[in-house]
Amino acid sequence: MNDLIDLIFDPGHGGTDPGAVGPTTKEKDNVLVLAKKTAAYLDATGGFRVKFTRDTDKDFCNGAYYNENLDLKNRVAVANDLGGKVFVAFHDNSCTGNAYGNEVYAVAAGGEGEKLAKAICSRMATQLDMVDRGVKFAGWYVCKWTDMPAVLVEYGFINSEEATILAKMDQAALTIAQGIGDNFGVSVTAKGKEEDVVNDAILMFSDEDYWAAKDVSAKNAGIAMFVRQGATRVVPADALKAKHLFVIGGASTGHVNETLLSGNTKYDTVAVVSKYLG
Repeated sequence: MNDLIDLIFDPGHGGTDPGAVGPTTKEKDNVLVLAKKTAAYLDATGGFRVKFTRDTDKDFCNGAYYNENLDLKNRVAVANDLGGKVFVAFHDNSCTGNAYGNEVYAVAAGGEGEKLAKAICSRMATQLDMVDRGVKFAGWYVCKWTDMPAVLVEYGFINSEEATILAKMDQAALTIAQGIGDNFGVSVTAKGKEEDVVNDAILMFSDEDYWAAKDVSAKNAGIAMFVRQGATRVVPADALKAKHLFVIGGASTGHVNETLLSGNTKYDTVAVVSKYLG
């Protein structure tokens, strides 16, 4: 492909605006990580160029006291100045009760925005083993006032499934990237640049193993985490590509360089992990 497809990524919130707040993380931080990971998959194809409205922890009030209307107005101005084929906003959802899953918004039915939203939503629905809340329509400011077709991705509910959001971040980034690729007819695979090869990774049996996995990750200076997928607990192919795999919960994967930290029950697994942590 000779001509790069320019994409505008907008990680929501930032600076003094944390967005929704979960038990241990903030939306503004999660979506910045998700957007950057998604961009890395797209960049690796050689077919896309991703431009960010923000790639650090900042808001758009230019030093003034935070004001949502000013933030949104300036955010859209930045996006329009950058210029791109499509605009993608990244968010975590939240509600007063417990809710779960992913949804993708477009401004209205029938346009390029809906087409892109469907492509992203289809990938997330079939590959993430999370609740599919479907494609929805709303006049979100950042989507309504950009000069290009726009979508807003709501990845999980930070108040009720924060552990899932964090555990599946890499997989979510890949599925979003593949949805964008599908929309433009560009193949996006999990294979990245050679320097991005994962040396160490963690494989959890389920989301219940997240806190133990987080401690193992911290002990090893922060490493990628994966979770077995579906009712049959299928091992993600990307996890098996790691040079060294920590398996937390569940049976051995047969990986040639594996550290098995599993017990007969989830409580036994916690004990095994605690012993490993010392």
